[in-house]
Amino acid sequence: MENCIKLTFGDWYAEILPWFGMNAVTLRHFGRDILRHPRDIEELRSSPYLFGTPLLFPANRTKGGRFFFDGNEFGLPLNEPTRNNHIHGLLYDAPFEVMSQSENEVTARFINNGERYPFPFEIVIRDLLDERGYERAVTVTNTGDSAMPFTLAFHTTFVEPRWFSAPIGKRFEVDENYIPTGNMLSTVREYRDGCDPSSRKISGFFERDGKCATVGGYVYEFSEEFDNVILFNALGEMGILCIEPQAGEVNGLNSKRCKILKPNESAIFTHRIGI
Repeated sequence: MENCIKLTFGDWYAEILPWFGMNAVTLRHFGRDILRHPRDIEELRSSPYLFGTPLLFPANRTKGGRFFFDGNEFGLPLNEPTRNNHIHGLLYDAPFEVMSQSENEVTARFINNGERYPFPFEIVIRDLLDERGYERAVTVTNTGDSAMPFTLAFHTTFVEPRWFSAPIGKRFEVDENYIPTGNMLSTVREYRDGCDPSSRKISGFFERDGKCATVGGYVYEFSEEFDNVILFNALGEMGILCIEPQAGEVNGLNSKRCKILKPNESAIFTHRIGI
């Protein structure tokens, strides 16, 4: 991939695109692709959420593209107009500035002054390869003078494995526009206990219940700040499996089940793919 930062450590290899949302578009171990990677930037731009590790901020859907906070109304683009939703946020292609770089580590930041989200904040992402595999640490800092609500997720897109399990609990019931109704359903035991994802149509929003996912011979571990998990495989037609750790609920900016930072307060989120 052109204009990427290449990281190596032992048998691990990664390609990161700071100028395109710090997406880790390639992750390989012993030459084997773990994440789905694009052929070129045109393919990535044509489907930006289904390669590598797209950053979603705010995450998933916001009903009507509107939310209220501290007595004020805020708007987001209606980029899913058929369902009257905002979807997946506006940081997936944000231009990050590289702060430091070495053979196996890169740190970059993006400063938002209201252009992509109606609150000022700074987000710093550090990607690292070491003997444990690939690790990402994300620090979000509220740089404004009032509280800031947000939700955050990674639309992590794996090459479809032969077997997976996910740390999921109860499932969110959703309406025809994929907005949670407030009702909870029983979990899907086969996803929790483990199954072959091929020839299945996998989709759903879940409460998190457990430490990590298993994807083939690898583990996908995320910090406790990610309290929800989204599963998706594009109807089983693309040879992918998305396991999405999410901080805050779908439509959380309206349900108030989101993250809130006070002025100058920071929150750290981590996830790791390893053996």
